[in-house]
Amino acid sequence: MAPMPAKEAWPQSRAAVGLPWLVRLRWGIVAFEVLVVAIAVRAFEVALPAGAVTGCLAIATASNLGLSRWLRAGGRGSEALCGAVLGFDILLFTGILHLSGGPWNPFTILYLVYITLAAVVLGPRWTWTLAALAVLGYATLFLAPASPGTGAHDHGAGVSAHLQGMWIAFVSAAALVTYFVVRLTAAIERRDTEIAAVREQAAHSERLASLTTLAAGAAHELGSPLATIAVVAGELERALTGSPRPETEPLVADARLIRAELERCRRILDAMAAEAGQAAGEVPAPVTLRTLVDETLAALPEAEARRVAIGEVSAATVVVPTRALVHAVTGLVRNALDATRAGEPVELSVRVDAGGVRVRVRDEGPGMSAEVMARAGEPFFTTKPAGRGFGLGLFLTRALAEQLGGRFAITSAPGAGATAEITLPPRIVPREVGHA
Repeated sequence: MAPMPAKEAWPQSRAAVGLPWLVRLRWGIVAFEVLVVAIAVRAFEVALPAGAVTGCLAIATASNLGLSRWLRAGGRGSEALCGAVLGFDILLFTGILHLSGGPWNPFTILYLVYITLAAVVLGPRWTWTLAALAVLGYATLFLAPASPGTGAHDHGAGVSAHLQGMWIAFVSAAALVTYFVVRLTAAIERRDTEIAAVREQAAHSERLASLTTLAAGAAHELGSPLATIAVVAGELERALTGSPRPETEPLVADARLIRAELERCRRILDAMAAEAGQAAGEVPAPVTLRTLVDETLAALPEAEARRVAIGEVSAATVVVPTRALVHAVTGLVRNALDATRAGEPVELSVRVDAGGVRVRVRDEGPGMSAEVMARAGEPFFTTKPAGRGFGLGLFLTRALAEQLGGRFAITSAPGAGATAEITLPPRIVPREVGHA
């Protein structure tokens, strides 16, 4: 199994996803602050120190422009960088509030936007630090006198305007928090899904490598003793055959049986080694889909090949490890034949469409239960009788499809047969010359 990422790495990963969204949020806040200042000056006739407020907004714009360019140049976010940016924004926001009413400014609620964003993107330590910084910034608004002329101490006629401002601030904060947190959470979930898929692929690769090592080791370790037994059985058969007597005939038959079973063991070991390792060293080569079908039928006994009904076969050329793909398709056809009653056909089709190359094997057998479907493709899991299979075929077929950038899927239901499909990406199709 692939190693799990360290816990310390998760905040870094979330920060890398969250930094582009933080840049978007900063642009939104700057635009919103410009709009609020314009409304306050023109609609409510609030006197603001225009130079100082404009300077704060210019600093926020310049810093976000630099951050955007850094990201486009290939920069990657980190927890420390996101925390520093949010901390800088809290300090800058505190300055703007001081210049525009201090603690009486209804938009102080926007402190919660920064705290919420920190809770989503950063780890607990940074979140608590930024929360404390926001609380400290809010407290300084009470300690430092507000800028004169901002209407901070006008509690008479300005009450209605202040309440209106509080409502606008609440709606704005709720909208900002909802929009950016939902979008950011979705982006982080997509990244987590991608990480899980990569981890699962690594686990498949490790299991495939283990099977290759197991098969190679078994073939190496058992090859010598099996060869010795075969030689001894051959000599025994020749010795008994050279002096024929009635009582030696059963012994000759036993010697021949030993040699036959040894040959069967050798074929099993060869099949294990081929199944586990043949795709790894095979160079992809151009081959037509019709040739793939013909080689699949040629790999089957004649009686089984006659039961295969050929469906649609596109007249296209693909670049694949031919032997490995033929072996995988042959295994799927044999599984389908084993699942159907004697004499009933199975369907094999190979076609090209917008989704890529699709190799489909369909049978009308008894189908699979939900429990079997859940385990189909696990190594060494099989529903066949003992001695009829190792439970590696579906696992190795899925591994081959994923190595080629495609996928393998089975759809089935009890009493409704089963369909196994290998889908390979269209990039391996250099040209298509029509349909046969």
